[in-house]
Parts: sequence; C-alpha cells; structure tokens
Amino acid sequence: MSTATITTTKKVMNKFSRNAEIDEFLEKELRDAGYGGVDIMTSPVGTRITLYVQRPGLVIGRRGMGIRDLTEKMEKKFSLPNPQISVVEETSPELNPRIVASRIAQTVIRGTAFRRASIWALNSMMNAGAMGAQIVIAGKLRSERAHFEKYTAGVVPKSGDSAEQVVRRATTDVLLKMGLYGVQVQIAIRDAVPPDIELKETTQKEVESPSEEAIHATAQPGEQVAFREETQTPGSSRRSSSSKKEERIENEKS
Repeated sequence: MSTATITTTKKVMNKFSRNAEIDEFLEKELRDAGYGGVDIMTSPVGTRITLYVQRPGLVIGRRGMGIRDLTEKMEKKFSLPNPQISVVEETSPELNPRIVASRIAQTVIRGTAFRRASIWALNSMMNAGAMGAQIVIAGKLRSERAHFEKYTAGVVPKSGDSAEQVVRRATTDVLLKMGLYGVQVQIAIRDAVPPDIELKETTQKEVESPSEEAIHATAQPGEQVAFREETQTPGSSRRSSSSKKEERIENEKS
C-alpha cells in the first residue's frame, strides 16, 4: 500500500471520527431542543452545519445569542474553519427515532414508568403514519438482574435491502437510581417503501393483430413493408361464387 493511500485513508477516518464527536456534542447540548441530527459539509469557504431540531427557538435564542455561543464553542472545541450553522425545524418529530428516544429518556427521568412512556411513544409514532415501530428498553428494570422489554406495532423489516432503506434506528441511554437504561427505537417509514412493479396486460386483439410499428420493427433492414386494405360489401362473396358457377355451366355446354 502506497503512502498516498495511507494518507487518504487517515484523512477519511479522521473526518468521520470528528463528525461523530460533533454529533455526540450536539446531542448533549441540544437535548432540550429535541435534537434530531446534523449534516456537515466542508468547503473551501468554510464548514456548513445544518441542525435538525424540534424547537429551533431554543437553539437560536433571544436575538441570536444562543446560536452565536454554540458557534464559538464548536469553533474552539473542534477547530472548525469559519463554521456557519443553520437551524431547520423537524416537520415530523414522531418519525425521527432520535427525537423519540430522547423523549422516552426525559420522560423516564421525570419519574414516569418506562412501560407507560414506551406505549405512549409507540402510539404517537403509529398515529403519525409509520408503517411499524419497535422500542427496546434494557437494564435493571424491576430487579437487580438486567433484562429487556420489547414493544412492537405494525411491520418492521429485519433484514434485506428493504430494512436498510425503510427502517431508521437510534439508541440512547439514561442513568437512573437502579442503573443505566438503554433505549433503542426503530421506525419503518411508509413513504420510503419502493413502489411495486406493475406488469402491463396485453389484450387478445393486440396479440392476434400486431400494429404497423411492430411489423416495421421486425422487418429486415432495407425491406419494404406494404399494407393493403381490402373492403368488401355485403353480398360480394355470394356474387363472386355465382359468377363462377355460370362460367362453369357455359364451359360444359360448349
């Protein structure tokens, strides 16, 4: 392996590790605002960061003070060149697994039972139009022995290409008196399902009498295809047969 290949690989790995650190930092900083994800684009002009949150007002702050402080923190902590942060409101927070997992964690911290919080979140996801949803909570739930409980509704693909395209996943944790709880959320998006293949049905008429375009397509290069139209009036076949009989009788007489 050449030195150039190693250098390129290191640059890519460093970029991914830096983006993961930024994502983890933003998840902690914007937990109350309903953090749903981030898109990071690096250009020669600077670094453009797009935040997806449920409540953008908490991120921007009064007169933009909140987003200014966040920009300064990220510039110092991650050495980002000229960071430009834009905030986008999440239109359907019930279909974002990160927001749902954060809601469950905050609800459990306030003292609500994890079963009630999970069932409430599951119903809200299904009412929002999800094809299916699944919530798994693991930890020391009822005793000193750790176990997990699973809550499922609808259809959630588990394997194959459809699971990669349709299902969105997120994981978070919450620290309680009994210990550390893990919350995993999976949502199957109905709009992400690929459309079914439709087969065109051919009628009996199209099979028996092909069109002129199909005949021209099957003709050899340079071969001319002629179409002749014949029209017959009612009774023409009878007259032709009677004339033939008369000619036959005249021939016999002669």
